[in-house]
Amino acid sequence: MKKLHLLLLTVAHFCVDSYATMLAPVLPLVIERLGLSLAGAGILGTIISLCNISQPLLGMWADHMRRRWLVVGGIGLAAVCTPMMGIAPSYWILITVLCMGGFGVAAFHPQSFSLAGELSGSRRSFGLALFVFGGTLGLGVTPLWVPFFAERIGLEWLPVVGIPGILFLFLVLRFVPLDNPHAATPEAPERARGFNGAARPLALITAVVILRSITALGFSFFLTVLLTHERGLSLVEAGVPLAAYNIAGVVGALVFGYLGDRVSPRPLVCCSLVLSVPALLAFLAIEGPLSYLPLALGGGLLLASNSILVALAQELVPQRSGFASSLPLGFSWGLAGSTLGAVGWFADTYGVTETLNWLALLPLVAATAALFLPARPERATEHSATES
Repeated sequence: MKKLHLLLLTVAHFCVDSYATMLAPVLPLVIERLGLSLAGAGILGTIISLCNISQPLLGMWADHMRRRWLVVGGIGLAAVCTPMMGIAPSYWILITVLCMGGFGVAAFHPQSFSLAGELSGSRRSFGLALFVFGGTLGLGVTPLWVPFFAERIGLEWLPVVGIPGILFLFLVLRFVPLDNPHAATPEAPERARGFNGAARPLALITAVVILRSITALGFSFFLTVLLTHERGLSLVEAGVPLAAYNIAGVVGALVFGYLGDRVSPRPLVCCSLVLSVPALLAFLAIEGPLSYLPLALGGGLLLASNSILVALAQELVPQRSGFASSLPLGFSWGLAGSTLGAVGWFADTYGVTETLNWLALLPLVAATAALFLPARPERATEHSATES
């Protein structure tokens, strides 16, 4: 494992994912500044989701590059464009900067996950778990510091927060090896085109992640509504279990990522998904602070297989690792996020608790699909090629 290179890339991931989630915490200020309707504000979130769904196309393009320029280009677009929302003078300019920043985030992820897997050496699952930890930490802390910055310093100064991202752009460009050893060459142009029979396993991995992510996103999106509207907590009080749920997902991904290099991925994925169901159902059945423990346990188990499935996808088609990484990442999460409207309609009709009870059962379907996941490919050939 090339630890320094992986650390630089992980911190860059922290910056990029911080920019990716910068809109929601300051959305009320943006609405007030531009006089937006809630419908107009909702379109902004849809745009960001659509940018994530573009990751497979960007991954296919990335796999043909001999040098991973989308890593540095993605950091640059996210760092420069997204913070410009603070000074966007009109709604259409706001849409433009968010689109450019969103495509920067989408462009960064396929090649950076592919690169992080290579920098991890034989500890691919654990290295990817560390890399995911950096991005998830960015997702978690951004809602804490961005509103403080906007209120105390001013929304118009938001472009200043792009400086750390630009700094790490140059550090990654200077110190991290960005060459793509799996790119097509005149001698072997077919390497970047073939799936070597892995199309069906990749589709299965994608299906497992989509099913799992519908539950994960449904709980994270409607958890605050449940706790405030049906359990009588204040918004601040409801933030505690939400934070526990999100942080547990990071811890679960780290623990299972460590185990993923030592144990076959199939039982790890299946067991984590199955065990998440009783934990989430227990949270819904229990009220009070004691319910936070099964909620955290369920969240940790639900997201524990994240880095394992990305690593498995990369190992199935190392010559197309950028495209393979994009499937269980932005593409799957984007498709899962598109179901939140239907989940919301169900919650309006039958209640939030009833809706989450049904969502808590969905990981059983994902676990059933995970029973057919392929075994990890042999790594001996890859290691010998790397050593030579």
